[in-house]
Amino acid sequence: MDLYHTPAGALDKLVAHSLHPSSEFIVAVRGALGSLDSALRLRGALGPQKPSVIRISKGGAYARGTALRGGCDAELVIFLSCFRSYEDQNTRCPETLSAMRVLLESWGCHPGPGLTFQFSEPKVPGVLHFRLMSADKENWMDVSLVPAFDVLGQPCSGVKPKPEVYSSLLSSGCRPGEHAVCFTELRKDFVNSRPVKLKNLILLVKHWYRQVQAQETMRTTLPSSYALELLTIFAWEQGCRKDKFRLAQGLRTVLALIQQNKDLCIFWTENYGFGDPVVGEFLRRQLERPRPVILDPADPTWDVGNGTAWRWDVLAKEAGSCFNQRCFLQESGVPEQPWEGPGLPRAGILGLGHPIQQGPNQALEDNTGHNAVQLRRSPQTLHQAAGLPQAATKVPATVSKASHSGAPSISTAGSMMGPDLSKIPSKELDSFIQDHLRPSPQFQQQVRKAIDAILRCLREKCVYKASRVSKGGSFGHGTDIRGDCDVELVVFYKVLRDFKGQRCQQAEILSDIRTQLQSWWQETVSGLSLQFAEQNRPNALQLRLVSTDLNSWVDISVLPTFDAVGQLNSSDKPQPQVYSSLLSSGCQAGEHAACFAELRRNFVNSRPVKLKNLILLVKHWYRQVAAQDKGGEAAGTTLPPAYALELLTIFAWDQGCGKEGFSMAEGLRTILRLVQKHQSLRVYWTVNYSVQDPALRAHLLSQLQRARPLVLDPADPTWNVGQGSWELLAQEAEALESQVCLQSGDGTPVPPWDVMPALLHQTPAADLDKFISEFLQPDRHFLTQVKKAVDTICSFLKENCFRNSPIKVLKVVKGGSSAKGTALQGRSDADLVVFLSCFQHFSEQGSRRAEIISEIRAQLEACQRKQKFDVKFEISSRKNPRVLSFSLTSQTLLDQSVDFDVLPAFDALGQLRSGCKPDARIYEDLILSYSNAGEFSTCFTELQRDFISSRPTKLKSLIRLVKHWYQQCNKTVTGKGSLPRQHGLELLTVYAWEQGSRNPQFNMAEGFRTVLELVGQYRQLCIYWTINYSAEDKTIGDFLKMQLQKPRPIILDPADPTGNLGHNARWDLLAKKATDCTSALCCMDKNGSPIKPWLVKASV
Repeated sequence: MDLYHTPAGALDKLVAHSLHPSSEFIVAVRGALGSLDSALRLRGALGPQKPSVIRISKGGAYARGTALRGGCDAELVIFLSCFRSYEDQNTRCPETLSAMRVLLESWGCHPGPGLTFQFSEPKVPGVLHFRLMSADKENWMDVSLVPAFDVLGQPCSGVKPKPEVYSSLLSSGCRPGEHAVCFTELRKDFVNSRPVKLKNLILLVKHWYRQVQAQETMRTTLPSSYALELLTIFAWEQGCRKDKFRLAQGLRTVLALIQQNKDLCIFWTENYGFGDPVVGEFLRRQLERPRPVILDPADPTWDVGNGTAWRWDVLAKEAGSCFNQRCFLQESGVPEQPWEGPGLPRAGILGLGHPIQQGPNQALEDNTGHNAVQLRRSPQTLHQAAGLPQAATKVPATVSKASHSGAPSISTAGSMMGPDLSKIPSKELDSFIQDHLRPSPQFQQQVRKAIDAILRCLREKCVYKASRVSKGGSFGHGTDIRGDCDVELVVFYKVLRDFKGQRCQQAEILSDIRTQLQSWWQETVSGLSLQFAEQNRPNALQLRLVSTDLNSWVDISVLPTFDAVGQLNSSDKPQPQVYSSLLSSGCQAGEHAACFAELRRNFVNSRPVKLKNLILLVKHWYRQVAAQDKGGEAAGTTLPPAYALELLTIFAWDQGCGKEGFSMAEGLRTILRLVQKHQSLRVYWTVNYSVQDPALRAHLLSQLQRARPLVLDPADPTWNVGQGSWELLAQEAEALESQVCLQSGDGTPVPPWDVMPALLHQTPAADLDKFISEFLQPDRHFLTQVKKAVDTICSFLKENCFRNSPIKVLKVVKGGSSAKGTALQGRSDADLVVFLSCFQHFSEQGSRRAEIISEIRAQLEACQRKQKFDVKFEISSRKNPRVLSFSLTSQTLLDQSVDFDVLPAFDALGQLRSGCKPDARIYEDLILSYSNAGEFSTCFTELQRDFISSRPTKLKSLIRLVKHWYQQCNKTVTGKGSLPRQHGLELLTVYAWEQGSRNPQFNMAEGFRTVLELVGQYRQLCIYWTINYSAEDKTIGDFLKMQLQKPRPIILDPADPTGNLGHNARWDLLAKKATDCTSALCCMDKNGSPIKPWLVKASV
């Protein structure tokens, strides 16, 4: 039950099995408190005043649903009619408590089955404390019985109390939190409305807190566990707000907040706010208290954080020491990162970075519209990261002699490169990014101020007035790396009215900007100097801002531009005519890219923080390669721009991952693989422009016919950012693949994501044959090696299995896609079916399976030891006695492998000659023996294999294409249930060709389009073959009639009539994907017309 030794992935199980209170104990306590509630109501008269009980409310962790196994707390708040004010509660409470104690003594003699009762030492005036304990003393509950003034009346969930409730509380002169019990119901509702998983996170935080308590002698001075409950809710609200999340990430966030306790100022306005002058003034005073401040959401007088009273430093010390424990490490060894959001610690950013304030609209304003709270920062927190390891070294910059402007300039030599990436272990990549690649927050703030100053100069001094400005470049995208930051200030002018016309006026505008900046900039921003860099970019003014004290600089390009797109919402597409006019302007590639800066920024900015971290890592590697490329520059070749690597990284994540949490090493390896395949890269997006527009479609088709790599800017389709020399990058990518940064803890390579250099739906219909041969066809040399290895294994098994047994191996048959000739490049599947003499009938096939698998495993292991293979031969380590599998992997192409399942089977067919029909009696026996559809399909592996393998090569290529499309659908489909089986799609493809073409050299796009059409008609599908069985035999004929009367879709296995591959699957989901695909480039001719499918009926 130790938290630190629990793997991150097992935290949910820890909470469910070890932290939730015993259900038996909770049931017993519920009964006991219910009977006490009844006793209190029945007595009615408690004390000489004989007050009546208005109502009784339960509070504490028990009522909030955050009770922890072992010990927990509960409140029983009794609202009495004799209390008409807060003052009454103080003066009349003792006599009421005395009467209650008498009742408790009587009730406590028999509190309920399995429970014992005892009074506890009084801790707070006006409260009776007692403990209910289970008979085994494993669980207990400390209960507080509190008489209270009913200030709220009968509360309605979701209704805010009237302001006078709180103004009267403040005027009562009470001590902080003295009357907190009066607001128990609000407190309970505040927590109870939260998702179950958030309450599980609260239990985990409280469990951690309890472990810290157990180590401390000063436990009474630690903050209350309720303070941590509120802190956990705040973390979830600001960083997540989802019902499902990773507990490790949530816990990591809460502990990082605890580390930053001296900056915490948290409150909610669900029940009180700044609208009432008395309450508002009181809140402002509360929020000036020493940090941490955590105001109870029900009672503003109660600061549960109380920075002057509690030893938060003890918790902070423990929090800071535990981030390398197992509970914070993902399976890949990558540390969990905290959530990010307003007021939360940001990985690699110093301090919290935001005022922490909480309310219904996530921003609190006073009645003058200003922020009600400003965060106070202690000086020491400005120099430490929020709960992250400190950088081991500080890398100094090199300051050269003053430039012509008199300001120092900073060199970009290797001193700014940081540590060598190849030497960083894969599990440390996340912390490496935070410590060495994230830019300095202080410098970023300086840059923001400088940009504001430049824009103010443009607005106030320049002759030409800008309509608006957009910030682009890596600084605007959020992908600026320490020591290498660029900003594009794209300035839109109304006087620039079109793409062509802007050229003649840009020079005049730039000259005016330069003149004004030179005369106006005199240390406008403290600590920064302005330099005018070499002007080597057309239609731009290039500047450099240098911070001598922070050893950093930023390159700024000021770009006066025609406002082609206009002000768009982040999710809006530009009008098609924007791109039509761009293409008709006769511009050079990317000449007007600045006009689309906002679209480019939105495209990158919408990505998760961790993906941006991966971009930083890739850019760091790129920068290290660029530092070596001096010879290339001298020879006149240049690397592609770093922006191309940004886009390639986004493409890899889009296609291979799509999750906010991932292994940094896996992502990096994926991008390095794509760099090595640069000659095949065809990457573009249609988020801003579409193939539906004729002009754009024609332009895209022409772009797609050009030499690769093609990496089109998602905002400007004329700009192929992939241009440049990739050879050095490819060489360095290959070299880095063998380094420690891409190896797991046991020294094995981390796997890449499954990403291809080009996408099917972005491939022109005329190029589908090339797409298949380039990306889907397995390596022929590897296939030859696999065939040789399988022949060796089959012979060995046949000769050595069951040597000292009457059981004989009759034959070993290879099945699956590898045997049919439809395997895909990368990982494919196959079956090795071992036919044994001990099975005399279908019904016997399941018997003695564990014994048989054990013997085959032993012989496979012997074969592995004794035989030599050209491929890597690995047997699965799973110790399931009924399952056996192994894999064959290329020694040189690590992404090429075949996974085999070994399947013992009854030899129903015997030695069947190719082209001959099986005896009808075989199928009669099958029909009488089977219970589940396709139960004995392995017995017919040879027939299944021959049905496909005998087909023309091009039809097998179409099958590969359909399978690839299917696998891409399987990655992205959402909805319950499974897609149809892949073998069903193979048979549907064969049927489409048989009925619609039969030409061995058919048009690939037409064939693919036909299969998609049939998928869309799944409700009518009724397909079967009589190549191996027919209706001529009565038993088989009757069975076939029954099968064909079942609900559609029906696709009968041509080798096994009991197998309906159309049954019990989500064809509707696949049909939707098929409809989407028919409007893609792969199903469209060069004129934009849909490819016509063959004429094929959906039913035989």
